[in-house]
Amino acid sequence: MVLELLQDMLFNNHLIAAEHKAAVAIIKQLETAEIDEKNEQLHILLYPKQVANAAFDQIAVSDLAEQMTLVDHKLFCALGSEELLLHGWMKPDRDDLAPNVALISRRFNEMRRLVITEILSQPNVNARVQCIEKWCTVADICRYLRNFNGVLQIMAAFVNSSVYRLKLTWDRISKQNKQVINKLQNLVHSDGKFKNLRDTLTKVDPPCVPYLGLYLSDLTFIEESSQDISENLINFSKMRMKTHIIHEVHRFQSTPYKIKHNPRVCAYLLDRSRLLTEDQCYILSLKLEPRTSRVGIPGLGVQ
Repeated sequence: MVLELLQDMLFNNHLIAAEHKAAVAIIKQLETAEIDEKNEQLHILLYPKQVANAAFDQIAVSDLAEQMTLVDHKLFCALGSEELLLHGWMKPDRDDLAPNVALISRRFNEMRRLVITEILSQPNVNARVQCIEKWCTVADICRYLRNFNGVLQIMAAFVNSSVYRLKLTWDRISKQNKQVINKLQNLVHSDGKFKNLRDTLTKVDPPCVPYLGLYLSDLTFIEESSQDISENLINFSKMRMKTHIIHEVHRFQSTPYKIKHNPRVCAYLLDRSRLLTEDQCYILSLKLEPRTSRVGIPGLGVQ
């Protein structure tokens, strides 16, 4: 209750600078013990002692989905309220002001690149088909685990230009897997400000890993869409909307997953040494399937 009161105070533009600074300091102090413990656990997870990586083809789809979910949820739980409320992620020194927002964003892109790298590293069409269908299954298990961030990571990899242009590969994906991909794409598509994902989030209970970008876009919208309204109404509206977002974030942080840490699988997921750059991916994609005219992927609704 004290935290909620202080968070409400931060939205009050009538606070003098010293009062605003004091409110932020108290919030940080109240959250410090919990955040320190979470950060220690997160550091152990993200930077493990030397562990031999498991190879992709040796890892079960359930293990991939569970360890993705474990990492994503630990990152999400490390978020502090002040990182979101003070819009630190929008500022040049975002790594200092919103370190966990920056870390979640970086992790999202690394996971997307891992999926792309794995697909493009397969030596032939059949191997690429098997790889895509395996990641499709992983994404569907992530959906079952309510890790919607993980679903979006994999779907973003599938529509990356280096992967999406592989017509010979996509033509061989089974009808069943194309239907699953379409279902997952519809779930996390950005249409209507992620309408389908928002509807789903209102119906699920924690533990859950939502897509953080959804909340960041909401917070940005709140700041940029308050013109032509009286100042008092603006402050009141901002306070209510931001408080609702923070409460929803806290709700999904409140319950941990009962997933046992698998060091070898996590080491594979977190290994950045073999990730290809965007340019490397596209060059490799062109070598695998040289450019030809392409209308679309039959039966696959992703764009």
